[in-house]
Amino acid sequence: MMRKQNVIIGKYTLESLTNGMYASPLDLYREYIQNAVDSIDAAIENDIDKKNTFEIKIVVESERKKITIKDNGTGIPEKMAAKILADIGNSYKRRERSRGFRGIGRLAGLGYCKELIFTTSYPGECVKSVISFNAEELNRLLRSRDPVEQSATEVMEQVIAVKTAEEKAKSHYFTVELIDVIDNDKLLIDEQVKDYLVQHAPLKYRQEFRWQGPIVEKIKRLGFDISAYNISLNGEKLYKPYRDIFESDRVKKIIDTIKDIEVVPFYREGKVSAILWCASTSYFGTITENAIKGIRIRQGNILIGDKFSCSSFFKEERFNGWLIGELHILDDDLIANARRDDFEKNEAYYVLADNLREWSTQKSKEIRKVSYERSLSAEKKAVVEAQQFEDINDLLDESIELMDDFGESDFIDQGESESVAEADFIGRLSFLINQKNAQTKYVALNINDKLTTDQRKVLERVFDLIVEEYGKEQAEDFINIISKKF
Repeated sequence: MMRKQNVIIGKYTLESLTNGMYASPLDLYREYIQNAVDSIDAAIENDIDKKNTFEIKIVVESERKKITIKDNGTGIPEKMAAKILADIGNSYKRRERSRGFRGIGRLAGLGYCKELIFTTSYPGECVKSVISFNAEELNRLLRSRDPVEQSATEVMEQVIAVKTAEEKAKSHYFTVELIDVIDNDKLLIDEQVKDYLVQHAPLKYRQEFRWQGPIVEKIKRLGFDISAYNISLNGEKLYKPYRDIFESDRVKKIIDTIKDIEVVPFYREGKVSAILWCASTSYFGTITENAIKGIRIRQGNILIGDKFSCSSFFKEERFNGWLIGELHILDDDLIANARRDDFEKNEAYYVLADNLREWSTQKSKEIRKVSYERSLSAEKKAVVEAQQFEDINDLLDESIELMDDFGESDFIDQGESESVAEADFIGRLSFLINQKNAQTKYVALNINDKLTTDQRKVLERVFDLIVEEYGKEQAEDFINIISKKF
């Protein structure tokens, strides 16, 4: 008979679920914003208030070492607040409709302050719920050498306090307060927080960005709306950082502009799984501003990973840094992992990955073509586009000499786009010359790709001797028989 075993989730699990869960302390802002927009979506769906009145206010008080994040979404009913907010790894949200669904994001701030307070009120209730976590005591308990074994639940029960107070019936909100924030993790530095938020949060495009209209309109034509929210930091309304004019090429620092917007839908099983928008530019090189470079992956309009997340889909990863754009995930089966820096690996992910690789291959070809047109002479361009040596009427001697003399120093004064073009020219020239050197007077040898250059040359000399001995017509039969053996 199988005996039932009591399973204990140890207290040290809490350390993994707080400051051990995320790549950066700043990720706590993303986690609380994620919960806030889910609450606002619910409020809009239930028609609690006018859509344009919903907002998320973030206040960073560096001198007081305090962070406040408040939304005016639905809030949580008083009878459910303690249960929802005190549970660990348990969520009442539906994964396919909510950005947060694992029930651990609310703990994100515990590792970075002495006290974490949630205050919430639900429309129609004359009460607010206040759930506080003594993070300082939690930290002490986690580091205690007490031999008595404690579960995560027992530890949390010692650090959580729940109370209620009167509130106006029409009030609806959820507030997160981090008290006595650790000040060595960039959490209280306005510029650092703003830089993080404009890249990660589900913000609107600024009106001055002339392409914001075409992006939204082209996505709407595909039958989708990308949700964006009113979010402010210390009273300043935030927007995505995209703009019409930007700087590219790390060497020359060239000013470039967006010429058009390409919008591409990716499909899985006949349905749109993701929509990509990408700016068409002059492709001078790497975008110098970190906040806008790279194709960014977004789910629920919240950033997944960072500016490098799409780089691995390019054969040459650097080309992702030459681009500006966003990949919006729509497929419910594309599930962000707990750290929100990648996706769970399943069939939906692999289909998307294949689509991205195919698109990036075509985009890389486009970048190279633009570089060739801008940087290479007609003769050099012919070399790059040639399929075989004869396509360019036997290269001029000076072109061959150029390859022999070419070195890394030749790239020093060139911009990135020019370097790509020149490197491709030299690479192609080298290949064609090697191809030319490997040619013989016998077609049977030239078309056999199993032979090395040395082997071709040896067989060419053998065939020459056969021709000298037997004559061209009679020798041809011998040559064909010998060639087939290799």
